[in-house]
Amino acid sequence: MKQQGLSSASMPSEVEMNKKNKKSQNKTKVSLREIYEKKREEEEKARMEKEAAIQAKKEEIDKANAQRKATREKMFKKTRSGQPVMKYRIEHLLETIQGSKIYS
Repeated sequence: MKQQGLSSASMPSEVEMNKKNKKSQNKTKVSLREIYEKKREEEEKARMEKEAAIQAKKEEIDKANAQRKATREKMFKKTRSGQPVMKYRIEHLLETIQGSKIYS
């Protein structure tokens, strides 16, 4: 190839070019590492939020199941003669009526 009238003084030397390339490579490595760490941090945050939501939902379900179980046990209680205990059934009806009045 022919040089197009450029003197060696105006062209950067090989040492200077190597330094620039190394600096740009270091910047690239750092920026890639930063991008990776940022992405990883976002994924970790998303995972933690998802786990927290799942845990909250599980606790809510467990609470509802415990309440349902307690209500069921009360409803199935029997007297010595085998008749259902009316106390719990009437309480349940009263709670239902009071709950419907609030929404009305």
